[in-house]
Amino acid sequence: MKITKIRTAENRSAEIKGDAVQEHSFYLFRSPVIFTIGGVDRAFAKGAAILYEGGVSRRFRGTVSRGLKYDLVEFRLSSAGREYIEGLEIPLNTPVEIYDDYSIAEAIRNLDMHCQTAGRRRAELCELYLRIILISLEEAVCGIEMAEKDVPRYPQLKEIRREMYDNPVENMSVDKLCRRLAVSRTYFHRIYMAAFGVTFRQDAIKSRLSYACGLLLETELTVNVIAEKCGYESESYFMRQFRQHMGCTPSEYRRR
Repeated sequence: MKITKIRTAENRSAEIKGDAVQEHSFYLFRSPVIFTIGGVDRAFAKGAAILYEGGVSRRFRGTVSRGLKYDLVEFRLSSAGREYIEGLEIPLNTPVEIYDDYSIAEAIRNLDMHCQTAGRRRAELCELYLRIILISLEEAVCGIEMAEKDVPRYPQLKEIRREMYDNPVENMSVDKLCRRLAVSRTYFHRIYMAAFGVTFRQDAIKSRLSYACGLLLETELTVNVIAEKCGYESESYFMRQFRQHMGCTPSEYRRR
């Protein structure tokens, strides 16, 4: 599998309509998106991805008010790569809902970084990160299908998680959420963990740090201002938590 194009945090106001490329194309949408497939519109409020086969026309757009923001990876397949993708449980040319895009977005950023280096193992590293992206997509698809079948109140939990990632700086009260779902605190934490594989607190931290990563990459705001915007009263606590979860300081992350 050979990478031919990478775009991160791409912004577009116009509709993508009828564009087709020979390579496979993976899109990770970071804003609301509307797909037109077979003349029918399908809207995703936030968190969607799609893997297009080479030669397939693409048609999607953002909302009128917000435009469209996405990451893109285009790649050319060898026969072995084609067999690899066929072995994954990923629907091709079909949009899928992604509520936890953090791991996929990080893999795309790492892929972009390694593709720009001149190391002798560059091609090997790039293919490994592409496989991580595809595996993460498969896990997201299968995880949603399993959770919908097995986890009580999954639609309501999914809506709570969407609200949290849409407004990461808002302090969501567990007690209020428990009253909303009519469950105890212990039961709420149990089904949240079963649905998403992380605790509610861990997810809340991850939503804030994901927002912080976007601000670090897309703005020139100081670390102190970003800490405030992400709801941290202490810059030192923000930096300590960022380093603990990201493995580097905010300034190092921005430089990388």
